[in-house]
Amino acid sequence: MAEDNNLTNNSATNISSESQTLNKDIEELVTRQAKAWENADSEAIIADFAENGAFIAPGTSLKGKADIKKAAEDYFKEFTDTKVKITRIFSDGKEGGVEWTWSDKNKKTGEKSLIDDAIIFEIKDGKIIYWREYFDKQTVSS
Repeated sequence: MAEDNNLTNNSATNISSESQTLNKDIEELVTRQAKAWENADSEAIIADFAENGAFIAPGTSLKGKADIKKAAEDYFKEFTDTKVKITRIFSDGKEGGVEWTWSDKNKKTGEKSLIDDAIIFEIKDGKIIYWREYFDKQTVSS
């Protein structure tokens, strides 16, 4: 697994400048999402989503910016110390995936969690129209 958050894992030996720009845009979008969650910034989270974008995670299926924002704000009420470490990003500019490690702490119980998270996404006109997360949650001792 790559330890940096750049797109050097592309196996193509001759990448066009257009492709590099698209990949850079995707890398920036994913990095913004990670930072927005770390900073408890629901406005920044929804800024990258299309108006009717979908956010799906185990047990959750949200449609539209308003629902995504409310879910993020509910999360921020319950959890703190969110950290996201991006380990891999790949994309063709329209679809792609992310692997990141997510950690947080429950405000009420102090319980810490560590999640290995894989994400599949679809982008249209620079906005997320589909973001689906698959994760394995492990409890880390305090």
